[in-house]
Formats: sequence, structure tokens, C-alpha cells
Amino acid sequence: MKPLIVYYSHSGNNAKLAAELRDRIGCPMYEITERKKRKSFSIFIDFLVKRDSRLAPVDFDVKDYGPVILLAPVWAGKIAAPMRTFIKKEKANLTDYSFITICSGATGQREKLAAELAALTPQKPAAVAELWINNLLPEEQRNKIKYATGFKAERQHIQEFDEEIKFFIEMALHTKKQNAPL
Repeated sequence: MKPLIVYYSHSGNNAKLAAELRDRIGCPMYEITERKKRKSFSIFIDFLVKRDSRLAPVDFDVKDYGPVILLAPVWAGKIAAPMRTFIKKEKANLTDYSFITICSGATGQREKLAAELAALTPQKPAAVAELWINNLLPEEQRNKIKYATGFKAERQHIQEFDEEIKFFIEMALHTKKQNAPL
């Protein structure tokens, strides 16, 4: 089967990462969208009440692809609500998948994301990776949420994670039998 990239991006950062992966792998890429444009305040509300997102219909069938690479932001240490909703809907079809994000970054967060994915689906992800915006910021701006959330990644920023991306792709595309997170 052919690999597939499925992404959700609120700020555009994960869309740029998805495009970079698409260019490197040479596979289809689909964006998860919501029926209504999301406001930043609704991210906070979703986190508090743990509600599912109202997604626009998708025009692809996940079971026709594999492996599937999922990309989404991380909000308050959790996978963004729209991607979480998509995963819940497609959990039976996500038997060979991985997750990568460009996010602020926090120690121990990758393990929590892997556990969240394993709880949402019957299968553990083949790989889980984070590309930390904090590593792109000047020292005086690191670990300050206002700088990380306002950061707009450009292609050259994504390419600074070249080694991490290469390793993730290798794990995501060639380790179906190994279900260990990155």
C-alpha cells in the first residue's frame, strides 16, 4: 500500500511540516478541517470540557493507505482536538501509523503523546516524534509560551530538523513490526 499523510494545522506550522514530509516521501497528503474556523479561545474550551471537534467530511479512505503519518499541534500536552476526533473516527483503520508534530516542546511529552495515541487506537504508533519550536528560538525566548505559540515556521526552520525528520521517516515507513515510539 501507499503511505498517506493526514494533518491538522491551526497556525500553519504543521502544514509546512506535512508538505516537507510529502516532498520527501512522495505520497498523498490530506488536511483535516473543521466545519467552522477555530478561534484560539476554543482551544482552551476544548481542553477544559474534552469535547470532540466537528470535522468537515474527508474525501479519502484511510484503509486504502498504509502506513499513515499523522501530524497535528499539541495543545496543553495533548494532541489537538481536531486530530484526536479524526483518530477516534478512524481508529479501526489506523493499524500502521505514526505521529509527528512541530510544537513548543516539553520534557516527557513524547511519551505522553504515545500513550494518548495507544489509548485512542487498538494499535500503538510505530513512531512518535516532536520537533521543538523552543530549539529554534533565541535563548532568552525559550520556554516562554507567548514566543512558541506565536512562532511561524518557514521551510528553512523545518529543514533545521533534517536529521530528526529522516529518522522519523525511516521509523514510520519501515518498522511495522516494531511498535516502539521514537
